[in-house]
Amino acid sequence: MCIGINAQQIHFSGTVLDKSHKEPLIGATIQIKGSDKGTITDLDGKFNFLATQGDILAFSYMGYISQTVTFTGASVLNIELQEDLQTLEEVAVIGFGTQKKVNLTGAVSSVDTKSLESRPVSQVGQALQGVIPGLNLSVGDLGGQLGQSLSVNIRGTGTIGTGSKSEPLILIDGIEGNMNHLNPDDIENISVLKDAASSSIYGSRAAFGVILITTKTGKSGKMKINYNNNFRYSGATKLPNPLNSWDFAHFFNDVSINQGGSAIFNEDTLDRIRKYMDGEIQTTTIQNGSNWHFHEQANDNVNWYKTHFKWAWSNEHNISLNGGNENIQYYVSGNYLNQNGNLRYGNDNFKRYNATAKVNTQINKYVDFNINTKFIRWELDNPLYRRRRLAVP
Repeated sequence: MCIGINAQQIHFSGTVLDKSHKEPLIGATIQIKGSDKGTITDLDGKFNFLATQGDILAFSYMGYISQTVTFTGASVLNIELQEDLQTLEEVAVIGFGTQKKVNLTGAVSSVDTKSLESRPVSQVGQALQGVIPGLNLSVGDLGGQLGQSLSVNIRGTGTIGTGSKSEPLILIDGIEGNMNHLNPDDIENISVLKDAASSSIYGSRAAFGVILITTKTGKSGKMKINYNNNFRYSGATKLPNPLNSWDFAHFFNDVSINQGGSAIFNEDTLDRIRKYMDGEIQTTTIQNGSNWHFHEQANDNVNWYKTHFKWAWSNEHNISLNGGNENIQYYVSGNYLNQNGNLRYGNDNFKRYNATAKVNTQINKYVDFNINTKFIRWELDNPLYRRRRLAVP
C-alpha cells in the first residue's frame, strides 16, 4: 500500500516596495521558482499567495534587480527591490533636454521601445500598465468598451478642489496630445516626471506630473524598411456561472422574505419553472397583454454572460521607412488596427489609421529645420442602448 503525502500550502501576504523611495511597485511578479504558479502586486504593492515551506520565491519587476527568497512559512513577507544600476546610464528625456538617469535629482522614470515592443496592445496606455512605479492606470465607467482610454494618474488622487481630474500633462514631441491616439510602434521613449519640479518648467498645468513622449526619427544610412503585424484572439477568461431558474427563484424569494417582504416568484411561476426544466413545456415566458414578462414570471434558464459576450479576432499592421544622410534624415510610417469587440449582438468594431512623416534637415551648423506631420483617424461602430417611449392616445 502506497500513501501519498502532500506538503501543506500556507497562505501569506506582503508588500513589494522600491528600496530607494519606499514606493509600492504595481504589477511586480511573485512566482514559485520552477513552476507556473505566481501572482502580481495590486495598486498598493500588496499581494496574497499560497506556498509550501521551502519553496523558492522569485520577485521581479521591470527595471529592478530580481530577488529570490526561500519561504519559511511566515504569514507576512515584505520585499524591497533595488533599481538596476546599469539602467542609470540610460538617457532620460526631461523638460529642458536630456540627462543621464544617474544625474537626475527629480523623480523621473523612463520606458524605451523594448518595453513597448513586447506588448502588442491597441493603446499606449495599456503598454504602460505595471511598467512605471507610481503611474496608475484604471478603467473608466465604460469598462473595456472598444475605443475607451484608461484614466491616468501619477502618485495618487488629486487635491485641487472639486472638478479636478488630477490628470498629468501629456506632451508628444513637445505638443500636448492624447497618447492613446498614437501608433505604439512610432514611440522612441516615454519619460514620466512625477514630482513638483515639473511645475517649474511647465507651470500649473503640470501640477499632477508630466508624461513626455518622444517619437522615432530618421537615422543616417541606407533606407531601412520594417514591417510587423500581430493577430489577437481576445475574450473573457472567467465569467460567472449563473444559477438555474429554479434555484434563482428560490434564493430571491428567501431574500425578499428575510427582509420582511413577500415572495417575488409565486407558486404558479415556480410550477411553470419546474415543468420547463423537466421538458413538459417549451415556452420561455408568458404573455402580459401586448408585452412579455421577462423576470418575475419567466421560465427559461438563460446564461446572459454567454448570450452577451463572445471571443473575437483583431489584427494590427505596421510599416515604417527611415534613412538619410548627414544633412537630411526621414522617417515615414503607417499603422492599421482592426479590433473586434466581444458583444454578440450588433456591430462591435474599432478601426484606427495612423500615418507619420518626419524630416530633419541641418541647413547649416546654426540652423536645423524639422517637419513633423501626423494623421490620425479612428472609427467606432458599436450597439447603443436607448429606451423608447411610445405615446399613449
